Amino acid sequence: MNRINKLKWAWAWLVFLVILDIIIPWFVLARVERISGAFLFWTIWAAVAIVSAFVIFLRWKEVNQ
Repeated sequence: MNRINKLKWAWAWLVFLVILDIIIPWFVLARVERISGAFLFWTIWAAVAIVSAFVIFLRWKEVNQ
């Protein structure tokens, strides 16, 4: 996979996480009255975001011009 495709996938994944960050708490969990649903979502979301950032940074390479 070339650098452009990797960059597109990284941006697509970031946009997907941001959309989940907006949709799940405001629409899906809006009717849940217990804090455990939101806490579980934020815990899982944060773990996925951290692992994703770690993987993206591991694959990051400097471009020599």
